Amino acid sequence: MMRCRILILIFMTTFFSACVDINLKSELPNINYYKLDTLVAESKICDAYNLIGLVGIEVPSKYQNAKILYSENNKVSELSGVNFANDIVNEVESMLIKEFHKHCLKIINPPFSGAKIESYLKLKLLDFEIQKDTMEAVMSFSYQITSRGQIHQSGIIAQKQLLDSFDEESAIKAMQDVSISSIKELANQLIPKY
Repeated sequence: MMRCRILILIFMTTFFSACVDINLKSELPNINYYKLDTLVAESKICDAYNLIGLVGIEVPSKYQNAKILYSENNKVSELSGVNFANDIVNEVESMLIKEFHKHCLKIINPPFSGAKIESYLKLKLLDFEIQKDTMEAVMSFSYQITSRGQIHQSGIIAQKQLLDSFDEESAIKAMQDVSISSIKELANQLIPKY
């Protein structure tokens, strides 16, 4: 009798399990990826390079990803379905290397052993978002150049770029443009000193 119950239970379990279709697939949202760094590297041979050590690029935690942020009425949100292809630190570093190379200023990354470096650059990102209220892309960062343990130069670079409209294409274009203009402004502040 007991065997009969077990066989019936196994049969019923097998029979009803075939009738249950659980769909565990879920569709992921479609995400478009864009490059922040749209600067083109130029071939240039300099007679001599000035060297500057890149100590670091500090980025607040809200920007430590590839998300594109916008603020509206002091509320910060993410643009849905849109990301940068790389994180902000790598993109900014790439732009620095390309722009500074045009002026024969070579960025050296840590470790600095073996290189005769007299000046060091440190950046801290302050703002990097779209301000929907004013329809502007904003980028600002502080920079500091130290030489022989002393602060040689410091300042804040702040740039804005108007958006044509609040859509994906305009937002990305404005973020790319404001990033390039910020890096070029930094180069213009530093290059005459070297």
